[in-house]
Amino acid sequence: MNGEAVGFVVPVYYYGIPKIVGDFLQKLNVSGKPYSYAVLNCGGTTANAGEQVRRLSPIDAEFGIVTVDNYVPMYKTASDEEKQVRLDKAEITIAEIARRIKDRAPGVFNDCKGPLPHLVTGAVYPLYKYGRKTVKFIVSESCTGCGLCEEICPRQAIKLENGSPVWIAPQCEICLGCLHRCPVAAINYGKKSAKNGRYVNPRVGL
Repeated sequence: MNGEAVGFVVPVYYYGIPKIVGDFLQKLNVSGKPYSYAVLNCGGTTANAGEQVRRLSPIDAEFGIVTVDNYVPMYKTASDEEKQVRLDKAEITIAEIARRIKDRAPGVFNDCKGPLPHLVTGAVYPLYKYGRKTVKFIVSESCTGCGLCEEICPRQAIKLENGSPVWIAPQCEICLGCLHRCPVAAINYGKKSAKNGRYVNPRVGL
């Protein structure tokens, strides 16, 4: 509708947008001429993720926020002190984004694209697009069979069988919600994630 706002808050995976977000945007039909925007949330840089959104759904404004990197298959989680610093900075950025949205400001207000965003996304994003293999998920004996992983999976890729999670789809989003939110840290992805920590934003209620 004219005068209204339509916003997309999107995590950045491999310098691009999650497959599930792309699927949604392809099906989206927005009537009228609302003020539309995308807020890209990353652990380092967004690269060309905003352009991926723009190709699927026209947006008036693009914003970027750096928070805490939680891709533990490759990286250790930050120290508690660094997490707090990042979250404090993110809250300042969010307040500025909210102000611009209220003012219906058009433009690209993303200061975290990083160098050569087109090249970075072009080189790295295919690893996500054609990867995302669920075969890399590992469940340890500490699993209690609580079923939380099955409940929260956005792709319904997990099914509890005989009290243990099984990935029933060859690919998923690799959002790692199952891994980070497992109450006993029983889920890992590859060999490194077990020692790289877990992260759930302590300022968000789930």
